[in-house]
Amino acid sequence: MTSEDWQTWEDQWRTGGAPEGELRAMVERARRARRAGAALRALSAAVAAIALAVVAALRHAGNRFEVALGLVVGLGIAAVWLLDARDEREAVEALAAPADAYRTARAALCRRRIRFARLGWIVVALDLAFLIPWWIGGLAVHGAGFHAMHLLTMWLPLALMAGFVAWTRALHRRAAAELEQIRAEPAEE
Repeated sequence: MTSEDWQTWEDQWRTGGAPEGELRAMVERARRARRAGAALRALSAAVAAIALAVVAALRHAGNRFEVALGLVVGLGIAAVWLLDARDEREAVEALAAPADAYRTARAALCRRRIRFARLGWIVVALDLAFLIPWWIGGLAVHGAGFHAMHLLTMWLPLALMAGFVAWTRALHRRAAAELEQIRAEPAEE
């Protein structure tokens, strides 16, 4: 939301162009949409940081292949995260101040949620591309089973990744449905 939006809404309010209650509700909805967008940006950074922390297991790599794979995965995660941040900046810059600013902000938030879900899936896939060979090498050295070491380094990360993927699938589905609904609604003038 730009200062121009606020000025337009203030002018409408002062001239009686929009009822005060409607104006306040619109401003509050726009603020909520902005806060949700900021939360998703922070969550994107956290997902990338956690995924990179997983790749930090390179110090326990058993061979050069695992080291090389970990470096490639780490670079891939960083690249995907930077592309996601660039896309977010472009989406924010593309937001003009149309008459239906809330509708536009909601659509932008839906697109952001869809991009976040895709970022999450790519990061999990890249982490698994590194972790699976690392786990296979670790099982040969440490043995298999449900020991505390296995629970913390293999089963817990797998469960967290599965839960994260399930959550992002639901987020993606809800955002896509809402975006479709927004597109189907006629624009206000």
